[in-house]
Amino acid sequence: MTWFFGRYKSLLFALTLAFALAVGIRFYDLTDLPLDFAATRQLFSALKARGMYYAMLPTDSEIPAWQREMAVRQWKSMQEIEPTVIESLTAFTYRVVGEHLWIARVYSSLFWVLAGIFLFLLAQELAGPSGAFISLLFYLLLPYGIISSRAFQPDSLMVALIVAGIWATFRWTNARTWKWALAAGILNGLAIFVKNVAVFPLAFAAIALVLEFGLVKSLKDKQIWALAGLSILPTAIYSIYGLLIAGFLGQQFAFRFFPQLWPDPAFYLRWKGQIESVIGFGAFAVAMAGVFVAKRRGMALLTGLFAGYFVFGMTFAYHIISHDYYQMMLIPIVALGLAPVAETLFETANRLRGGWFARISLAALITLVAFIQIWNVRVELARNDWRQEPEFWSALGEKLGHDGPVLTVAQDYGYRLAYWGWQEVDSWYDSGDLTLRALDGRQIDVMQRFQEQAQGKHFLVVTQSAKFEEQAEIKEFVEKTYPVFDEGSGYIVYDLQHPFIR
Repeated sequence: MTWFFGRYKSLLFALTLAFALAVGIRFYDLTDLPLDFAATRQLFSALKARGMYYAMLPTDSEIPAWQREMAVRQWKSMQEIEPTVIESLTAFTYRVVGEHLWIARVYSSLFWVLAGIFLFLLAQELAGPSGAFISLLFYLLLPYGIISSRAFQPDSLMVALIVAGIWATFRWTNARTWKWALAAGILNGLAIFVKNVAVFPLAFAAIALVLEFGLVKSLKDKQIWALAGLSILPTAIYSIYGLLIAGFLGQQFAFRFFPQLWPDPAFYLRWKGQIESVIGFGAFAVAMAGVFVAKRRGMALLTGLFAGYFVFGMTFAYHIISHDYYQMMLIPIVALGLAPVAETLFETANRLRGGWFARISLAALITLVAFIQIWNVRVELARNDWRQEPEFWSALGEKLGHDGPVLTVAQDYGYRLAYWGWQEVDSWYDSGDLTLRALDGRQIDVMQRFQEQAQGKHFLVVTQSAKFEEQAEIKEFVEKTYPVFDEGSGYIVYDLQHPFIR
């Protein structure tokens, strides 16, 4: 063993404690509602999972027929972004234990934590057990990672499969056996299938390893072609079916590619700000330095991973600076980059004076930092309690009735009203939506578009008055054209079916 651990028993104890703490903090405040992180994205998945679950229920279930029909209709009307893996898994679990939103939180948390096993094994090959342990702690206990990995969205599963896929690919480069080639291909294929942006780190890491082995030699290797084929096969089948046969992926690539942002220095400053808020720019810089102190093949792997992340960010330029969860795949990449740096520091410490006292002091410092991170997350989770939200949205939904669609200027594109208020919602653009469309070169007559969206809707529900006031022209038009149906604390409802007679 290394200087830091001394014996395998101490390493095993440290690993057991790290995984226990990682699970424990993620299960803290487990039953709170999924509004603490990327609420729009979580409710998007929640609505889909509920629709799937209700579609499975027998016709003689206790659920009213109108709710079952509404839930299925909400699910079917929502855009298909990627395969509904986590939503389907959650829906099937609902059948066993009932509809509880925290079930998805359990799945996401376990996916992320279990991937720590593969990350530790890979980091150990890149550096050593001491560096790998620091890498694991960073991955498991980074505050942003703890909160984001609990979310009801596919990203935790995607990141977990990316880590497993990278580990299997690296193992294949060492073993060069069909067993590891097939394992790497299957894991990579699953990761890309769950969320196709996983292709960036996986592809660039594989390319870097192949180039390190030798391009000409690699092109003649049947195992490489099998690995590549398995990696793209599931997503290729899904995409062909979704685009050319069923047609439900027709808008998947809308508002994605914005190369006009590249020449703008503000783009890179905002990107740096996202990295700083999620990872910490210091940790990111140290991890980049890890490329240069890693073992030879590890250097190629880390170079490929960071290159894949960079190309991913340039490809999705708008989202990389506006959606912090687009940084989630960077967490294991930075964690792996920290491993060789940490191992180098431990090796240096081994050559300096200090025996058991130095090891105990360093262990105490690492433990203190870990518990501070956990405590800060615990405070953050305890500070916000979202359990009272359903009461407001349910009461508002009852006032609106459940017999027609509504237009909303509301939190999370109206998904809270849709989920707890049992409404079919269509969300009106906020200023950010209009900016995004302008960036995409789409010229919109806002007044005409609003009137088109209002057609056939029963009500306009406003629960975000500040955003409504940002569009003074629309607000003035609504107030002059439609009567107020109901008004109360936190909301105002306009009756779109009975406009004032002009």
